[in-house]
Amino acid sequence: MPDNYPWFAVLPDTRAGAAAAHSLEPTADHVVPHHSGRPWIVGRWGADEVTMAHAGPARIALFGHSTVTTADLSRIVGGADIATVEERTHDLPGCFHLVVTLDGQIWARGSASGMRRLFHREVGGATVLADHCGVITSPGASVDERSLVLRLLNPPLTEDLEARCLWRGTHPVPACTAAVLERDGTMRTSQWWRPVEADRSPADGVAGIAEALADAVAARAAHHSTISADLSGGWDSTSLCFLASRTNSRLVTYRWDSTDDGNDDGAYAALARDALPHAEHQVVRSSDLPLWFADLDTLGPVLDEPLRWARVRATTVEHARRIAATGSRVHLNGQGGDELFAGNSMYLHDLFGRRPLAAWQRAKGYRAMLRWPALATLRQLGDRKGYASSLARATESLDAPLIKLSTPNLGWINPSRLPPWVTPDAHDMAAAEIRASATHAAPLALRRGPHTKYQAVRTSGLGMRVLAQLYRSAGVELTSPYLDDVVVSTVLRVDGTEMCDPYRFKPLLADAMRDVVPSEILTRRTKGEFSADAFAGLKRHKATLLELTEDMRLARMGLVDPDGLRSAIIGPHTDSTMFGHIESTLGIETWLRQVQRSAPALAPTDLNRTRKATCP
Repeated sequence: MPDNYPWFAVLPDTRAGAAAAHSLEPTADHVVPHHSGRPWIVGRWGADEVTMAHAGPARIALFGHSTVTTADLSRIVGGADIATVEERTHDLPGCFHLVVTLDGQIWARGSASGMRRLFHREVGGATVLADHCGVITSPGASVDERSLVLRLLNPPLTEDLEARCLWRGTHPVPACTAAVLERDGTMRTSQWWRPVEADRSPADGVAGIAEALADAVAARAAHHSTISADLSGGWDSTSLCFLASRTNSRLVTYRWDSTDDGNDDGAYAALARDALPHAEHQVVRSSDLPLWFADLDTLGPVLDEPLRWARVRATTVEHARRIAATGSRVHLNGQGGDELFAGNSMYLHDLFGRRPLAAWQRAKGYRAMLRWPALATLRQLGDRKGYASSLARATESLDAPLIKLSTPNLGWINPSRLPPWVTPDAHDMAAAEIRASATHAAPLALRRGPHTKYQAVRTSGLGMRVLAQLYRSAGVELTSPYLDDVVVSTVLRVDGTEMCDPYRFKPLLADAMRDVVPSEILTRRTKGEFSADAFAGLKRHKATLLELTEDMRLARMGLVDPDGLRSAIIGPHTDSTMFGHIESTLGIETWLRQVQRSAPALAPTDLNRTRKATCP
């Protein structure tokens, strides 16, 4: 990885923890001690990537973006115990890791969205935490094929399944929980974040959403004189650009054209640029970018885990290089906006439980627009299966065709499918893991609407975390303000049953941005579609992709039949439904080839820096 790629590991205040630090210190720039003098945090980071403070023996470190200051952090840990620190930090704006050492205990967490994660592993008799699994995974570790086959599911099923670490012996800390290292070095987890109860109407909630989004953008601008942001023309990225223009940072907007002349994103992006005269605007022609599916036969940047959107790996790196050339080191994108503000049909089921006639009337609009059959819609509205049983039943349709928009789905679980080229053993393995998860599964919220919305946020955060590693390889940090914990909580506080309207597009975001984004942009009712880019890239790079099906690592593991994948790549392709399966398989395959030629992603033995400094 590049020398500027940050990482950190957290060590218990024990002799075993101090011994484990020795394997990490040679490649660390910083070693931060406990009050006892033993190593607490070791790693590599820039001065603008962490805020640290202490109050007596208590110490706190915030890695990431927030508007809180050193003085704020000192007050948070002053005179506090772990429970008090958790309460005081619950609503901090931004996206970050928090690490606290207090009276021999350590409390550490990432973000509820999964954008920032923690992993743990036994290293030399000590439980060590790290923000990247490869930091604490030895070069000789083996890949867990059970977790790997779950990555072939499309769409991903649940966070419990898709968030597993792919290295045996290294385990994730669940997204909404903190890791607590006790005085003796043992670890437990503590849930610090739960979806809030929906206690606000849309009218009452929009002001809070506007404030939360403004604070999220301000958290990125707080330590950077220049920031950049995507300006696709869609509501999500456009809103962030206008919010960023209100900060004191220099703003650079970035847009790339689609190969599809029918995509009208460009027209709305042009309207936004005209309304942002003080920003600098970069517009890249599609002909100046690698086509989708380019360069998958070459080794790319080392990633913690497979990239879900493998089709855009080369394109993404080129975007990041161009953005870095503008002088920006922090880039904002609109990921998470769809997950939070679209898909409100899922609340029909919740509304049906309260007001069945009103729900049926609302459902008529979706039926008319999406051609939902009446009987299938009524069955979905009346379904009362629990979450665990729904998850277990998902194993019955893993090999079914992907569902279409004309098929209503108001259930707990995304109708997830395995690609048709998985082997029977891989199918059975995935089904067994899903059934095992169902024995202890619990929904993320009490009702289906907020559960599915938060699940979509987690899936988005987990994917964006890996995409951000691609940006980091070019020297730019990719951030997604919509995935900030406070933003997510603020949106989930709004009663979604009042937004089941197929004729209003993202009503909460539209109302929240009413005084920020020009009205001619907020009247847009279309959404850009990029299947033309996928078709063009697949056609151009078909020969290369077929070469990847030769001597497949996934085939060696007995998980994939290469002939089936080859048939899918060759086509014919009458629609884009199979692209997700193709790219998830190729993403895993290219990742396996990468890790076979190198140590695990970000493994300390791969880091070349030896300079160390001790932080106060």
